[in-house]
Amino acid sequence: MNKNRIATGVCCMVLFCGCSITGHLERRQYRADVLHVSREQREREQQAYQPPVLKIERDSNRFYLVPTEVQENGKRIMAMQIQEVTIRARARTLPERLGKVTIDFVIDMPRQLQGTCRSVVVTPYLHKYGEAHPLQDITIRGGLFSRVQQRDYWQFDKYVRVFAPDSNAEAHAFARFVKYPYPQGVRLDSVAAHPGHISYYYSQEVPTDETSKTMLVTLQGRVVALDDSSYTLPPSDTLTYHVSSMLSFVDTTTRYKIKVINKYATVQDRNYIQFLVNDTRVLDTLGKNAAQLGKIQARMAELIAQQEFYVDSVVLTASASPEGRFNRNRTLAQGRAHALKGYLQERIGPQVDTLVRVRWVAEDWPELAARIRGDESLPQRAEILELIAAEKDPDRREQVIRERYPAEYQNIKENVYPWLRAVTMRYDLRRRGMIRDTIHTREVDTAYMRGVDLLQKRRYAKALYNLLEYRDRNTVVTLLSLGHDAQALEILAGLEKSATTEYLKAVACSRLGRKAEGREHFLTACGMDERMQYRGNLDPEITELLKQ
Repeated sequence: MNKNRIATGVCCMVLFCGCSITGHLERRQYRADVLHVSREQREREQQAYQPPVLKIERDSNRFYLVPTEVQENGKRIMAMQIQEVTIRARARTLPERLGKVTIDFVIDMPRQLQGTCRSVVVTPYLHKYGEAHPLQDITIRGGLFSRVQQRDYWQFDKYVRVFAPDSNAEAHAFARFVKYPYPQGVRLDSVAAHPGHISYYYSQEVPTDETSKTMLVTLQGRVVALDDSSYTLPPSDTLTYHVSSMLSFVDTTTRYKIKVINKYATVQDRNYIQFLVNDTRVLDTLGKNAAQLGKIQARMAELIAQQEFYVDSVVLTASASPEGRFNRNRTLAQGRAHALKGYLQERIGPQVDTLVRVRWVAEDWPELAARIRGDESLPQRAEILELIAAEKDPDRREQVIRERYPAEYQNIKENVYPWLRAVTMRYDLRRRGMIRDTIHTREVDTAYMRGVDLLQKRRYAKALYNLLEYRDRNTVVTLLSLGHDAQALEILAGLEKSATTEYLKAVACSRLGRKAEGREHFLTACGMDERMQYRGNLDPEITELLKQ
């Protein structure tokens, strides 16, 4: 505590003399620089720095500090500009995997930036499509600065234990006692007891989208001093990352599909017209007949008026349910079919007389069997279906079901029979001006081209839904972008050999750890197209593949 008082007194004396702790930094206008490094340097950094370990160099000695996790408290950091900060990136080009890239770099802080009375805060910013997204802070606190924070928190905790204030009073007390709160939500928060050269390896996974071809990283930084002086770092140079994705291999050629055009076409509707018991009259006031009859008239008028086809004929088929005698049901079905034709002729016109042909089905047993087969509420449906198939006499068939399975029969009578009293309208159409029965034309495969568009926008999952069945190069690009490397390699084996397919095989083999095979595919691709050599030099996955 005596040391704290002495150091704090020294800070106050500096203020009284008119020179702040950070004044010399401001006078020299230190700035941040952003630099890439060579491949050899990147390899050394990859071996030397294991995040999130802090490396401190002092004199000829090198130390490693493991970052400590600090509890989240209020964050109130005053700032001043810091001396030169240099970012060194591991790579200019980043491979995209699973719709994400990992940006990484090394932040170097010279010893001149640090001081026992200071706290250095560095914030990397990721720039995409004109928007800046802050990443997590890195904080290096001086030894005295850290002890002052500890003292403030100790005083605050003692106040809370003694007076037990409510939440509002506690918040006011925290603001009064704690001048420099611990930082929260930071990537690294470490205490450097003595100024030294500090390097920190920073790695961040970033999702990609259609704007992610290029990403930029800059730094902003501030230093807080115990005398409340601060200095803000001028804007740094920009570190540029180019995203290496599979999208350069997308085949944007318009894809067509063969469409077969037939001379003849058929449209069929099933309508449910209610009739009174033992009656054939068409009553539009009964039940939902008005809507059903209106539907028939509208469909017929639509087909007659359209220009591509003309109506060759209309077949009107009326059916009845099995309830009652078969012969009586046949008479009812026939009478209802003719009655409906007459109804349509009155409302549409005399052309209905020659256009519409009448058919009837006394009892629609096939439809009944189909509905029973799909009705799980009938416990004896298997037995009933077997009986329907075995008994040839329709009257006997209906009688046995009613006597042998009375509960099921009642259910069928109430819920299934009404759907059998139907009228089916089948419209036979002929295409105008067409001589041959069929012709074949090409038209754009819109589903496929939509998949290509989604792929180029990096919406890989949705693109795969459209492209998977085609099993072509674009399917492979989508699978590689999603990390389905084995499946992509399987499809590539069935494609025609080319420089592009060989290169994609090399990428898939690199990811699957099959380096020898991958190298062969890459060399084959370069032999077929020398441009693949240049492409491979920019591709980190190919670079990894060629390492011995």
